[in-house]
Amino acid sequence: MRSFGEYKAIETMQRLVAPDMRGGWRGHGAVLYCHGLSDQVKNPAQHRFRFRGTPKVLVQNSLYDPATGYEWAVGVHRQTKQTSVLLTYEGWGHGVYWRSECTRAATNNYLTALQLPTVSRCAAVEPVF
Repeated sequence: MRSFGEYKAIETMQRLVAPDMRGGWRGHGAVLYCHGLSDQVKNPAQHRFRFRGTPKVLVQNSLYDPATGYEWAVGVHRQTKQTSVLLTYEGWGHGVYWRSECTRAATNNYLTALQLPTVSRCAAVEPVF
């Protein structure tokens, strides 16, 4: 990004293309991170996940995560079934840890004792504000 004027031009374009999306910082960041890159960006070759020599990995995701779709977590788990466990929070939001006592307990037990959860799903609860 070379100037604030250039940023404002991109913001104006975003509003024309998607008038109902009032681009918050995440949306603007997603566009601006790529601004100025050439068309010749080299991405590493995609490959299946492989975990070797590690304890089972705890994969967590909300069913209704606006940032990292649940299907992504399912895909990671599907590729690593022998070396991962998927814990599903049946609610909304990005990030699972603070969502419920169930998710906190599962995470704490895994991080402090490598104890895998005995459940595969945690019920959705209304957040306390």
